[in-house]
Amino acid sequence: MAKNTLAIWIMAAAMMLPLARPAMAGPTGLAIMQAVDNREDGDDLTQTMTQTLIDRNGNRRVRHVVSFRKDYGKDKKLITFFTEPANIRDTALLTFDYDDPGRDDDQWLYLPALQKVRRISAADRGDYFMGTDFTFEDMKQTPELSDYRWRLLGSETINGHDCWKVEGVPVSDAVMQELGYSRMVQYVRKDNAFPIRVDYWDRAGRELKHLRVLKLKKIQGIWSPLSIEMENVQTNHKTVLDFADQRYNTGLKDRLFTQRSLKRGYRR
Repeated sequence: MAKNTLAIWIMAAAMMLPLARPAMAGPTGLAIMQAVDNREDGDDLTQTMTQTLIDRNGNRRVRHVVSFRKDYGKDKKLITFFTEPANIRDTALLTFDYDDPGRDDDQWLYLPALQKVRRISAADRGDYFMGTDFTFEDMKQTPELSDYRWRLLGSETINGHDCWKVEGVPVSDAVMQELGYSRMVQYVRKDNAFPIRVDYWDRAGRELKHLRVLKLKKIQGIWSPLSIEMENVQTNHKTVLDFADQRYNTGLKDRLFTQRSLKRGYRR
């Protein structure tokens, strides 16, 4: 009788315990990167940029740039003009960044010394832009999501910020050859969907370079980078981009984003 009573008490106590719940799954890697892609960035943006190129010996080259971006639905158009120094003044890059994964983006580079507009083909998008550590593809800032298979690796704290750690692997060898990367890992802040660190590996799977967002600030309610560093660990070369004079939603004209504007150059 005593054993039966004890068993009843054990069963009753067990019934009062909370049921164990399965751990909540995090979002998928693709969903996180879609949140990055869909993050509020205004209808258009005007900004200036200082590029500082630093070689392995600490020697510096400084360039000044003005850039513009405008949204066309889910598509974007971007144009960038070099204003200093004199030897690259009026060099310009025009990008049409299409949301449709089945359509290749369009890019054109204007070289004033040759008075020629060069079209950047898909095969060239892994080439480095104007001696920086950024490729033509990197200049679009957000990778083409359909180029990668995305996988959530977990969470990590970066500079005091709780981040999703998301791996991207090219969908094919052909895409890998175009991009120049066999793998990337993005560290995306959970509170604002902004990547504050990106690590890259080259086609052979070797560590290649690291992007760091050094300063980030809300401007007109929009999270905006003030300083970004890209360091190539194979060449010991780095590029620092410092942004200023960001102005959103000023109503930029369509005629700015044309090949004719590339040749005309930036005029205040």
